Order: sequence, then structure tokens, then C-alpha cells
Amino acid sequence: MRSRAQIKSHPIHPMLIVLPLGLLLGSWIFDLIGKATNNELLWAASYYCAITGIVAGFCAAIPGLIDWIGVVPPKSSGKNRGLLHGGLNVLVLVVFIVIAVHRTNAIAEPGGFELGLMTAAVIVLGISGWLGGTLAYRNQIGVDHRYANAGEFKERQLDSWERPACNQSELSEGQMMLVRVGGERVVVGRCSEGMVAFADHCTHKGGPLSDGALVGCTVQCPWHGSQFDVHTGRVIAGPAKSKIDVYDLEVRGGEVYITPRKETQPKAA
Repeated sequence: MRSRAQIKSHPIHPMLIVLPLGLLLGSWIFDLIGKATNNELLWAASYYCAITGIVAGFCAAIPGLIDWIGVVPPKSSGKNRGLLHGGLNVLVLVVFIVIAVHRTNAIAEPGGFELGLMTAAVIVLGISGWLGGTLAYRNQIGVDHRYANAGEFKERQLDSWERPACNQSELSEGQMMLVRVGGERVVVGRCSEGMVAFADHCTHKGGPLSDGALVGCTVQCPWHGSQFDVHTGRVIAGPAKSKIDVYDLEVRGGEVYITPRKETQPKAA
């Protein structure tokens, strides 16, 4: 799904993470070589790399947090993975802060305590990087997809179900848009048989169906390839086992209105 913290569709978070990764890893390497050669200049280089890496890490965390809150689908494996990814990164930064405070000055020789903590932090950083790669390349967080006919991702926020989700002319066949209304995420799309509406939640791992592919009247989840009939919600191909929720909709004067499911309809006063 397209990043919210982006410049011309290019996510900012991946641009910034190379700085703390390189600086913190460099700090560890400088200390190891400096310890082996008894070189004060390398200890100083390690110290200043760590300080700069800490600052860069918190800067990189800001767009990452924005995307985790606003882009990663709720109640999904990606949401949990993103939380673990961010938590491990914060832990690494805290460890490097402790190490920086523990050292009396830039040219102080690192002891076994500092080197041990740094080694553990680098290992954790590698695990966190693995999770970040999974978020980007499997969960496709931050990817700006295109639909049929080069259609771009569309998203709309409605304040009530009585408001139209879109005009049917906004979507051509094979295109979808994400509509947020009443705390729900609903996909509105146009298939070969007309306009359809269904839940933006794959029943396998919670992937965003609005970011998938609509071919004919079948939508495919972008995360693991589960396919669903958009009219009935039934599973056409796994790994999903349960059907998705579908919504009735009505076209009035070219405007598309979604009918909420019974459990989400407002109660009469």
C-alpha cells in the first residue's frame, strides 16, 4: 500500500534507515578494530558514529511510525510484524544510548561490557532488518501499485454510510478504491459484471484486498495469493479458508452508495 510519508510515491522510511544501519554497524566495527589495535582514533570514530546513528535512527522512526499507523492494515500479521520491527529498533537505540553514556569520553577504551552490548544490539538490528524486509517485499508496505489501465490507488474517508463512496465513472473495469467509513475498511471496485463492494481484509493473514488485483470478478490478496469471489465472498483459491464479507451497494444518479452490514447499521433512535 502506498506510503503516507512519501515524496512523489517514494517512501521516506527506506531512504533514511540506511543511515542508522550503516552508522551503528560502523560504530561496532570501529570498536572491534580499535580494541584489537589499541587505536584511540578508531574508538573516537566509533563514539561519534554511535551518536549520529542514534539521532538518525529516531529520525527514520518517524516516517516508519506514520506508515505503521496509517498504512499497515489493522488486525493483520503485518501490523504485528511492524510492531515487533519498531520495538526491536527502539531497543537497539536504547542500548547504544546506554553505551554512549557509559563511556566517559570519545577516546575511552571500550570494555567488555560495551562490546558485549554492541554485539547483541547488532544481532537484534539484523533481526529487525529481516522483519523490515518482509514488510516491504512480502507485505508490500509502501509500494505504490497500479491497477488495470494504469489506475492509481484511491482512498476516501466518509463520515457516514449515507454519503456516496464514489461516482461510478471514477473506476474502470479491474480498478478498486479503499473507502473508510464507520471504522470499517470497504473496497469498492468495478468488475466485468458491474460495481461491487467487499471487506478490505483477507481472512488468511489480514492482507489489504484493496491493494490486490481484481480480475474478472475475482480479487486476489497481494500477500499470499488467496482469491475470493467479490459477489459472494467465497474462497476460490487458498491459503484462506473463510469467505470475506461482501456489501450491498446501490447506484443512484451515477453515485455509488454502500449498504452497511446489519451489525454495523446505526440503531434507530
